[in-house]
Amino acid sequence: MSPVHYIGPRFVYWRLSQAGAHCGRSAEPIYHVYRTRTGGDILSRILTALASLIAKTAGLAALASGFALARVEIKFADALPKSFSYFPAMHEFKKVADDTAKGKLVVRLFPEGVLDDQRALMEATKVGSLDIAVIASQVSQQLVPEHGIFGLPFVWIKHDDYLHFLQGPIVAELGKKMEVHGLKVLTFADGGVLAVMNSKRPVRTPDDMKGLQLRVMQDPMQVDMIRAMGGIPVPMGTAEVYTAIQQGQIDGNTTGPQLLLALKNHEVAKHLTFTRHGRAAAVVVMNLKKWNVLSADQKAALEEGAKAFFKTDAAFYTSNPGTNNDETVTTLRNAGAVITEPDVESFRKATLPVVQAFKARVKSPLVDQALKDAGYQ
Repeated sequence: MSPVHYIGPRFVYWRLSQAGAHCGRSAEPIYHVYRTRTGGDILSRILTALASLIAKTAGLAALASGFALARVEIKFADALPKSFSYFPAMHEFKKVADDTAKGKLVVRLFPEGVLDDQRALMEATKVGSLDIAVIASQVSQQLVPEHGIFGLPFVWIKHDDYLHFLQGPIVAELGKKMEVHGLKVLTFADGGVLAVMNSKRPVRTPDDMKGLQLRVMQDPMQVDMIRAMGGIPVPMGTAEVYTAIQQGQIDGNTTGPQLLLALKNHEVAKHLTFTRHGRAAAVVVMNLKKWNVLSADQKAALEEGAKAFFKTDAAFYTSNPGTNNDETVTTLRNAGAVITEPDVESFRKATLPVVQAFKARVKSPLVDQALKDAGYQ
């Protein structure tokens, strides 16, 4: 009789028999003696109780094991300061995902570059040593060149138009292109709009940019764009910018006003022009293998978290007191920055070759349709 299919007095007796066999004797005489002296009633009740206890213990162990297997830990990292839009959006992602999962999943956050820079986070997510990362589209385009579209100069002038684009079908298709690289895109979100801050002079037209050595991301698109605008691009990580300006190695930085403020660049470069010459997308990517083994409930929880990320991130730039674009520029002005309004049309004309070169390089119907929908001819 197999103990796998039956648990009762006979199963306990069978186990006693097995134990006895290991000791070189049988348990049969013990069973026989107790049945003879008690009529079997007492022993039967003892064995029944013992079998019940074994079954309950096994059931609790299986339940605990199942709970441990069902509860999944998700490691989510970014590389920028907590004062940037990514961190509050990550925090809301965690809150909503954890609440929706109801114990089946828990998100752990690793902010501020504690696990390395954006490029390294993307690679770690690809190989599975990290579960989720938020990276800029300037980084994700290293895998999918079409992601360079988010940074094209002067395409989406109005912020609402850009947010609408991020939630549309073209961007959804651009996200799917990451899957061949082992990454699942949970959401695209606003990564901010660019400005120019320098230590030398006010900038209103491309002529004013001539000769200015300006930090850009390590991104060919930004290199070409700043060069077309009249400046001298210097690819550099964010951590070195403050000291490089302070020591005169470069003249300024080209990034969003929120990040300029977070990096305290206004302390060493006082001239700010909110050019809006390019944008970025925040790309929340997950290891595809990890995504595929999750349950439907766990996937749904992360999808709800992704929606919360998008909403919180957008509010950071549009409506949150102290962080929206208009208030951030005002904060920089109050801190001593000199604000100059740009001649947008002159910059747009100067950067047209950058857009045309990008289209020719990627040869993507998705890019062509996106530019057409944006009214960029």
